[in-house]
Amino acid sequence: MRRRLRKFLVKLSTTTVVLLAVGHTSFPAARPHLAQAAVSRAESAAPVTRVAPKAIARAPAVAAVEADAPKTVLTRSASWFVYPKGCATVAKDFDLVIHFHGAHTTMIPRYLKSKLNAVLVIVNKGIGSGAYSDALALPGDVDGLLDRIQKTVAEECRREPVAPRKLALSSWSAGYGAVQQFLRFRPGKVDAVLLSDGLHVGFTDERQRKVRVSQMEEFSTFAKSAARGEHLMAIAHSAITPSEYAGSGETALALAEQAHAPSWPVMKERFGMTQLTAARRGQFFVDGFAGTDKAAHAQHLYSIDRTSFARLRDYWER
Repeated sequence: MRRRLRKFLVKLSTTTVVLLAVGHTSFPAARPHLAQAAVSRAESAAPVTRVAPKAIARAPAVAAVEADAPKTVLTRSASWFVYPKGCATVAKDFDLVIHFHGAHTTMIPRYLKSKLNAVLVIVNKGIGSGAYSDALALPGDVDGLLDRIQKTVAEECRREPVAPRKLALSSWSAGYGAVQQFLRFRPGKVDAVLLSDGLHVGFTDERQRKVRVSQMEEFSTFAKSAARGEHLMAIAHSAITPSEYAGSGETALALAEQAHAPSWPVMKERFGMTQLTAARRGQFFVDGFAGTDKAAHAQHLYSIDRTSFARLRDYWER
């Protein structure tokens, strides 16, 4: 009996040491998409400062860190804020990227790799595009989100609240539901739209799989403006074709047709995937990749720094 008790205490002590060593503090923002949950894993990032909600409540200004060092903050609303160069990111005017749907353990290191010097806000609302559409169901919801972001940036970096100079909306999978609401209610505030393997609508003819374009009118309008060079729209998609609704590749093709963007076949290994097709006109881009399973779907999140964010960096730096 004493021997068993001694083994249990040793095991408990070892486990405690390991948890403390890796900083095992969990701030779950929301359950990720099923495909993300199936393959998600903890990944290393550049050195950052993480602040728990209680710490923010005690001291709005985050403890000083090395100048220009990346900083991440988890807010009370369960959104992650990422400052690639610390508060130097917002020293003057700042650009903003709001990403909908994706585990922060995956998003943060990839965003830092992209070298975008803009504040990133990661928002997770649950599974299914409806959760994101419902979260921004009214114009006031969109305005409220932007207002909260501006106030949070001001509090954390001790500056006056200001509107972002440029705003990019990014999404993976179901997150497109929030992007659509932004484009419905406040399209004039959006400079760029990045869709990573996500945009689904119904059919006008299920047998012939004719996409119901009227259900993505907001995206069609933005695609046309991007084709004219007025904004950026970058789409990366897999070859998944759900039986009951249009897949992200089918909706991307429909948007390319709306934007009068020519497409062509491609057979090239890129970002751990095989690219099959491409389309472009002006600042409207579509990159289509092979893959019809959950792993292929998740790979678009794992490569988002080299697809969506790379397009945005080139667009903002031109």
